[in-house]
Amino acid sequence: MHRAPIRAASARLPRPPAQRTAATLAGRKLRIGVVGGGPAGFYAASRLLSLPGSEHTRVDLFELLPVPFGLARFGVAPDHPEVKNCEHKFEETARDPRFRFFGNVQVCGSSDPSSSSDPSSSSATSVPNPHPSALAASIPLDTLRQHYDAVLLTYGASLDRPLGVPGEDTLLNVLSARTFVSWYNGHPYHSGLLSPTIDLSRLDHATIIGQGNVALDVARVLLKGVDALRPYDVPEPVLAALAQSRIKRVDIVGRRGPLQLAATTKELREMLALPGVAFEADPALLAAAAADVDAHPKMDGARAKKRALGHLRAGSKTTLADADRSWSLEFLRSPVELVSSLEAGSHAPSAVEGITHPQSVGAVRYAHNELVPSSSAPSSSSSPDPSTFSARPTGSTSLSRTSLVLKSVGYRSIGLPGVPFDPRRGVVPHDGAGRVTTADGEARGVVVPGLYTSGWLARGPTGVIATTMFDAFASADVLAGDLVAAGGGEAGEKPLLDPRRLEEGGRKVVRWEDWERIDQVERERGKELGKLREKVTSVEAMLDLLG
Repeated sequence: MHRAPIRAASARLPRPPAQRTAATLAGRKLRIGVVGGGPAGFYAASRLLSLPGSEHTRVDLFELLPVPFGLARFGVAPDHPEVKNCEHKFEETARDPRFRFFGNVQVCGSSDPSSSSDPSSSSATSVPNPHPSALAASIPLDTLRQHYDAVLLTYGASLDRPLGVPGEDTLLNVLSARTFVSWYNGHPYHSGLLSPTIDLSRLDHATIIGQGNVALDVARVLLKGVDALRPYDVPEPVLAALAQSRIKRVDIVGRRGPLQLAATTKELREMLALPGVAFEADPALLAAAAADVDAHPKMDGARAKKRALGHLRAGSKTTLADADRSWSLEFLRSPVELVSSLEAGSHAPSAVEGITHPQSVGAVRYAHNELVPSSSAPSSSSSPDPSTFSARPTGSTSLSRTSLVLKSVGYRSIGLPGVPFDPRRGVVPHDGAGRVTTADGEARGVVVPGLYTSGWLARGPTGVIATTMFDAFASADVLAGDLVAAGGGEAGEKPLLDPRRLEEGGRKVVRWEDWERIDQVERERGKELGKLREKVTSVEAMLDLLG
């Protein structure tokens, strides 16, 4: 019930292990297209350009937004600026003369195969994003593939996994944690999220469903205090909204127990150290979990679990009696219904408010769970690992009041017409090495030549940024090896894609030097405000800066 966080990874690239492949790259004129400007895309590009013999390799990277870095820019908590150090490596890659950045370009599928040769075709409107941009240039994937020996898809996961409970889609003040993170990070598609839909000055109790690091990031931003966030790159309108917030309590709810807590020790320790903020959790559950760790010292991650439980059992330095705000970890709870404020009796609306806001969330109904051995556990084990246990409803339920629900139960990707897609898992199917494979029918599992995938689009939203880095390196190595084996680049380069062709419909393709201008403006504005940067939070404003 969580999305894995982005974490800093070493900017130092490991030596390419595939020496046979690398040695035969010399003299080959390879062109490779990368779709998606987040960490997976940049790490793959960096790898491809670092392989020995890659002097004639060319990499073009396509990003829907005018700005690069994806979740490194829009997913990292603003008060964790050290995690964004990976951007320095990406900047080095982008300044390589063999690399080109195509920002403000959406790669799309085509509902009409005859349109695939025309980048400006109006039928080429299917994009792997819930927010297709009316301001972006577009190019069908089929057209893109004509210009490259291979295309690597790394466009990530832009949909939220639903709770699947009544009230989720009908009540106000219910949204995804990802959307909230995008809002406080100044994402152009979410910069106007809260006002007037959600007014933090009228809400006092937030509930976060899911117990991963993203849930803790959201809780920390809500509870930390706006002055502690001012030095970072939180946009000024966000700071203004947080300054008006009346949120005093945040419950972070999970369906399993403390041993299955997805958040890491670092984030828990940071939450417990928040000044003026108290912490609550069931002490009996924490004690039982600690005993289970002692009884099963070989369980996966036993040392990390023991450290985390030690911090949770010690609690925060601020007691509830002395606290201005508080947070809790609620275990063994699964939401089964979101209840309106009118039904919950938690809010008596005025006559006007009863008309304008008749369906705000007021409570969450939970099913209480118990932990049982997973069906996949070895039946011969006399003492199964309790950290692998699954949640099972007990039949008991309870109702807990709240005024804001944030869903942090994971992401999923969107399929792109013309590319195989597994709708159940929400990923592009591949052979385990990044080669895209067919998904349906008798030809299921057959490799699609020249098409590769990496990052969350390939494996789902799991792992830290180091996981993404090494996956991207591995996919890049496989891609390069396949091209060498197929004789790619021996006869010369594919036809160069001219960005001016994409601009024929009046759209602007953002080059890397354009992004550097936006970056400079953001830093200058931030310096005037005494902070790292003041982000430009709309695509229109970004493009206006470029004239």
